[in-house]
Amino acid sequence: MDINNDFDLLEGFRNGNEIAIRKLHVLYYRPLCYFNQKLVHSSQEAEDISTETFLKLLQKKDDFDRLSDIKSFLFTASKNACYDFLRKEKRHHKSHQKIIALSPLEESFGEQEMITAKVLQTIYAEMENLPNQCQQVFKSIFIEGKSTADIAAEMEISPQTVLNQKSKALQKIRLALHHENMLSTVLLLSTLSLMLHKQG
Repeated sequence: MDINNDFDLLEGFRNGNEIAIRKLHVLYYRPLCYFNQKLVHSSQEAEDISTETFLKLLQKKDDFDRLSDIKSFLFTASKNACYDFLRKEKRHHKSHQKIIALSPLEESFGEQEMITAKVLQTIYAEMENLPNQCQQVFKSIFIEGKSTADIAAEMEISPQTVLNQKSKALQKIRLALHHENMLSTVLLLSTLSLMLHKQG
């Protein structure tokens, strides 16, 4: 099955198509982990909650008519799971007070985290569309945290080619963020820094 647009992606997901499911996972998993980690302050727990949320999503695949509904479900279900985790843990007074002060209806909570998660989602989606060499360089720098010299040696290309591919990738991602009306220099830099230093 070819997935060329959001409609194809939604239909593929509803029909249990493996490619569509994998694409949704690529789009949302890391942004979801980031969002959850901001709430529970545990990378492992954030990943566990993200995985469990995706499993819940698969069980409800017939319930969604729009791609935006899937996104809303993922972040709402994850947020509630994070609340449950914090309630059970009660690791310290501050976390406990946070839970008492918040309600599921508080729309302003996590707004900045949601914005950054959306930026991450766009970055990961655009990354999958980069040419192979460009994509490999981008992942090596911003996800794996490798140096220019190490990447050049591993890929058997010159350091200048690495820098050129990095510049090309960043240009395409900036254009994608601009198209989504999310191009903020500060937000972009902080998001890329997050990808570099806080994977998992």
